[in-house]
Amino acid sequence: MKCIYCGSQNIFNTEHVIPQFLGTFEPISPTLKTKDKLVCQNCNSKIFSSLETEFKEDSWEGITGQMLNLTRSNSVRIRGTNAKMECLSGLGDKFFDEIFPFLKEENKKFVVDLKPQIKVRNYAGESGYQIFLFDALKDIKKNPKKFERVKERIKTTGKNNFAIFTGGDSKEDDTQMNEAIALLKDYGITYNEKERKFVPVNPAENKQFEVNMTCTITPNICRFIAKVAFNYFSFCALQDQNHTILYDSCFDKIKKFILGDTKIERKEIITEVSNDPITYHEKESRKRFVGHIIVFFQEDGRIFSKLTFLGGKVYKILLGTAAHDFQNNNFGCGHLFFPFNKSIHNLTQLPKENPTDEEIKQSFGLFRRIDLKNKQ
Repeated sequence: MKCIYCGSQNIFNTEHVIPQFLGTFEPISPTLKTKDKLVCQNCNSKIFSSLETEFKEDSWEGITGQMLNLTRSNSVRIRGTNAKMECLSGLGDKFFDEIFPFLKEENKKFVVDLKPQIKVRNYAGESGYQIFLFDALKDIKKNPKKFERVKERIKTTGKNNFAIFTGGDSKEDDTQMNEAIALLKDYGITYNEKERKFVPVNPAENKQFEVNMTCTITPNICRFIAKVAFNYFSFCALQDQNHTILYDSCFDKIKKFILGDTKIERKEIITEVSNDPITYHEKESRKRFVGHIIVFFQEDGRIFSKLTFLGGKVYKILLGTAAHDFQNNNFGCGHLFFPFNKSIHNLTQLPKENPTDEEIKQSFGLFRRIDLKNKQ
């Protein structure tokens, strides 16, 4: 066995198809495991890890995923280099526009979920920042190694680069604020409070919090998206025990692009970016699913994938040319992943009301496409 990307036969690692910060799923989170020996440690740790970090911290999908904080992370990191975010709190003072707007899903919509937080500016440059959840900093203190690491990170930012946002029942209730100041002192920072501001917040009025984001689809974001699409295809091939096809030369271009070959232009791999929905249901209802969708199919002798995260942009990715084995009406597969309830829904076969765990696992493969119109 050798790495499907670089051909190395060295140590292998586990590679998640959908990054964990965008959710984990039941009964199966699509994963190329270490025992499968498909992705080497060098590709996973030195190349893919940095691509995922950049996607997470500097793309619309990544920042939105961090707003949802599906993995209950201790902190949020925003680079502010590529993705520019403007928050308008509607709370009457620009100071409150610096609050990081965590989100939660209610009735298939995102709503703002204000959380006590400490903002540390100047992460990864002047426009970057890191948000620490108040309760998380208290938990970190219980882990000596982690505490020392975070303490060093916080100390390097400079004492004037902090802002604290806490809650209270009234203007006079400074319990949480004083606790936050004492907590920062534990991390080596003497917080000099210049001005304290208070505004009553009505949870029913959270809709007034407006978030505007502009983002360029950079080469590295494209590489990351292409990797997710090819990993999904690889996982489906693995389920059919047909992973030897992954070494076919017809997939060389996308693999070279993912590994960073600058001679391959983005438009050769990401052939289309649009807001056009993928599923028939979305097109009919004119409503997007707040989840992740990945499909692949054969078209004009080539293999394409389409994917979207959290109902955002839809990317069409060229995986490779279609060999004669793929000139088959049943070639293709697709799934919808809901991160909020961790569910998986099959998109390319006849729907079942209550599929078993085993039926969901078996829905992944290279030839799982059924002509639904002719079957119904």
